[in-house]
Amino acid sequence: MSLTERDTEILTSLSCSVRIMSLEQISSHWWATCRNPSKISERRLTTLLDQGLLATAKVLAADLPTIDAPVASWFPGQVEPDFGSIAWQLQSRWKTQPKPVRVYLATTQTSNLLGGKACGRIKNQFHASHDLGVSQVYLRLRETRPHLIPFWVGEDQLAPYRKQQKLPDAIIANSTTATPKLVVEFGGAYDKERVTEFHRDCEQRAVPYEIW
Repeated sequence: MSLTERDTEILTSLSCSVRIMSLEQISSHWWATCRNPSKISERRLTTLLDQGLLATAKVLAADLPTIDAPVASWFPGQVEPDFGSIAWQLQSRWKTQPKPVRVYLATTQTSNLLGGKACGRIKNQFHASHDLGVSQVYLRLRETRPHLIPFWVGEDQLAPYRKQQKLPDAIIANSTTATPKLVVEFGGAYDKERVTEFHRDCEQRAVPYEIW
């Protein structure tokens, strides 16, 4: 089967950058201009499933809040932010209980073809809402700051190089071992303590961050 440029973008994203994406995320990003994006995208994704390049699973995940811009950002030298206020914004934005959601993920075959760490399995069902949130941040950056995407290093790519260290959701860097130009974190529903710990880690490393 011949892969289109869109196929390659989706597969590379899932094998190298994020763990899972929902049909809604994929269709609204890559088929946004189509008349019936969900139906058309699902048809193409089924072809990729049949070829063994994608896998699918059902997870329990809450509806994602609107993710248009970072809730907080910080650069070395700036005054530290109000951690309590950030935590309140992160926690108050969740409105629904988890429900079954069908997600797509890359397989080992795709990782062997395009690189990455994906293996076609959900690593932790309880992280599904968070993983979908990370994917939404990634897609938002593809739309608004596409120049950053070639330098996106996801958590699974970074993990082998962060033994006994805090592991962010992603960094923007020239390589897995390079000093990050930016640390990217999906804040989920972090409490004040977790926000503070995240800030202190970045502060000690003197690296800028965004919490979405």
